[in-house]
Amino acid sequence: MNDIFISYAHIDDESLDEEQKGWISKFHRSLSVKIAQLTGEPPKIWRDPKLRGNDVFDQAIVNEFKNSRLMISILTPRYVKSEWCRKEITNFCRNAEDQGGINVEGKSRLIKVIKTPIAAHSSDTQLPVILGSILGFEFFEHDQETGRVVEFDEAFGQKAKQSYYSRIYDLATEVADVLVALDNEKDGDQESVIPDTGKDSQIVFLSSVTSDLEESRRKISRELVARGHQVIGLDPLIAASENALSEATTKISEANCVVHLVGEKYGIVPEDAQCSIPEMQLNASAERASADPSFRRFVWMPRSVNPTDPRQVTFLHGLMEDPNRQKGAEMLEDTLDNFRDYIVEKLRVPIPISTPAETLMQDSDGTKSVYLIYDLPDEENVVPLEDFLFDNGLEVLTPNFDGDESEIKESNIEKLKSCDSVLIYYGQCAKTWVDMKLMSVMKAPGYGRKKPFSSKLVFLAPPFDRRKMRFRSNLASVITQADEEFSAKDLEIALEELTK
Repeated sequence: MNDIFISYAHIDDESLDEEQKGWISKFHRSLSVKIAQLTGEPPKIWRDPKLRGNDVFDQAIVNEFKNSRLMISILTPRYVKSEWCRKEITNFCRNAEDQGGINVEGKSRLIKVIKTPIAAHSSDTQLPVILGSILGFEFFEHDQETGRVVEFDEAFGQKAKQSYYSRIYDLATEVADVLVALDNEKDGDQESVIPDTGKDSQIVFLSSVTSDLEESRRKISRELVARGHQVIGLDPLIAASENALSEATTKISEANCVVHLVGEKYGIVPEDAQCSIPEMQLNASAERASADPSFRRFVWMPRSVNPTDPRQVTFLHGLMEDPNRQKGAEMLEDTLDNFRDYIVEKLRVPIPISTPAETLMQDSDGTKSVYLIYDLPDEENVVPLEDFLFDNGLEVLTPNFDGDESEIKESNIEKLKSCDSVLIYYGQCAKTWVDMKLMSVMKAPGYGRKKPFSSKLVFLAPPFDRRKMRFRSNLASVITQADEEFSAKDLEIALEELTK
């Protein structure tokens, strides 16, 4: 019995350099080694090294994939034109159905590797329908400067070589999981060497991204899978087709949450569509969140995003300002590693729907605390506010500005973990500083906070400009100081928000 049958077009194994092995031959070896490292024993992989397109599709070949537990189809322009290759897929699927089905424990026994881009219309008309719904691994990327396709091959440089082995690892992990699932099914043993995900396991829709964020998307996917979550997404061939929106909506409806990565590029706009693939999927998840408040959305952007495409500028502006697009979203502008840690923690720790007031964090004597967050230039300006809150029975925590960076960060985290409520003072600081502080507040569960905040408040204070006066947030309540000086009304409104 073969573990894996590799289906490919033979022209794709021809090397540009006669002294080097072909791409398929190197792929075969690399995959075999990595699977052996993951499972502890080498897999039995079969591929036909001799036959050509004019050979007879005889029973000997049929028997090979009939006796194979898993098929990997390596898609290229030549592959989709090959009647032989289409027959291999069709017959493998037919035999798989006769042997219990193409899927096992939610995973497909047919996996596609996209070696070279294929036009969407070409794949729609020539490839079996089954390929449109299964997991795909792209072994190429588009060069950001030239727009050219760069295949993952050491012949195209060190970066392409590193990307190749990174993708081999992803593929080998998926193959190993399928083989383990097949072993479990064969033995009638439901226990698996794959970590038990239990009730904390989530179905995560990982949205499509632009070329500059492909590696970031893969890192997030690997981390989530390693934590036991099921990651689903839109196949690249479908994403570029006219069915992109309906397929995205269907996939999002199957998920518990969605992760969006947004960068400087706008992305491909499918034919007859009104927006790019990433924007389309973000809009679809916002609609799901509007109908289902329990649906969770995580949106990440790298720090200091500077898009040059006017469409992306408009998209990002709408994302930051439009409440409808922010429905159910936790938006972080941070490093990818911090975002990764944040969503891992958020998916691990259940979010309470509501918490009785008596369970909120309080000091042993019942005194509530507020973390008054401000920037150093406003240290003198917040004194009246700090005194007023303290005089009205609140324990007021304030930020530290002395010490090294690690000490200041640790102090901030401890206060976010222990306080009852948060008040961010928006005075002389920049809006980006306020956004970062709001993100820190949202990341508090990832730092170890066990209870929700009783309130989150942003206090707008002079100096004012048009941008500050338009400040809005779905992450916190907003109070605007009426005059140049604090008024009793301003302070009472803040106190009411913080003690309700």
